[in-house]
Amino acid sequence: MAILSTIYNLVSCGTSAVLGTGTKGCTQFLKKATSIWITQKGFKYDGTSTLDETYAQLEQAKGNLIILKGVKSFADNSSDDTIETLEDGTKQVATLGMYEFTATFINGLAFHAALHSLSSFGSYDITFVDRDGNLLGTKASDGSLKGFSVGMLQGGRLSFPTDAVGQKESIMFQFLVRKELDTNYVYIQQAQLGTFQPQNLDGINEVVLSMAIPADAATSLVVTAKSKQNQNAWVGGLTGDFQIKRDGVVESQTVAESPAGTYTFTVAAIAADEVWTIGLYDTANVRDIILQDVDLYKSNIDSKIAV
Repeated sequence: MAILSTIYNLVSCGTSAVLGTGTKGCTQFLKKATSIWITQKGFKYDGTSTLDETYAQLEQAKGNLIILKGVKSFADNSSDDTIETLEDGTKQVATLGMYEFTATFINGLAFHAALHSLSSFGSYDITFVDRDGNLLGTKASDGSLKGFSVGMLQGGRLSFPTDAVGQKESIMFQFLVRKELDTNYVYIQQAQLGTFQPQNLDGINEVVLSMAIPADAATSLVVTAKSKQNQNAWVGGLTGDFQIKRDGVVESQTVAESPAGTYTFTVAAIAADEVWTIGLYDTANVRDIILQDVDLYKSNIDSKIAV
């Protein structure tokens, strides 16, 4: 599998010659975008790393990468160039139009809320992943791959269902720098990524934890875990997937799951008025996003006072 910096595909332009107008070889075509990778403003993908599922999920866990999977329709709302016509009929470009898009999903109400949590201006960059797994981004000042600079990023209004159509969610965004796409694009073909299919990579799933009020002198805490998307029991959590704190100090614990989605933690004796908190936590990698099988999860931090 190739190192990221070795698979950039750029067009070189200059005053003496324009390179890239030939038609030999495999033509670069972007298909419909089915996934949007959102990165923090200015974030650059590590050119020394292999672009694969492990690298992408690591950046997700670090909070650098947000993935919006499952684009159902992708509308180009870009503005046209403004052309000025002078008195003698000569024309010139007065203003270049800006790239602007709307992506529509059918991922549910929780997803709709998540889209609106991203609403901002100038805070993020966007990389496209198409249905075939090809990536399209742009070149940073040091030559690294980065996402296109985004100004407006705005969750759209919820499209309510009727007898004829279903619920839909959307997000709108506009690129700030047209040149990033017109001449400084970076195109990566899926064939260069080995077995990695970036269009299949999912976002971070949310788990809702609810702790029963701890009792004085008890040596156990009972916590229920549910998926926020469908309210089903979240199962398979292990001791190293949780962090419990007693009055702000990490507590040693072991856990057993029974029934599904209900976790009983064994701790040292509880005392009244202590403040107990719990959240998902990757103990091995010291972060609050965990990897279970091939999926990433993050939870709320639930807090209760012992009585």
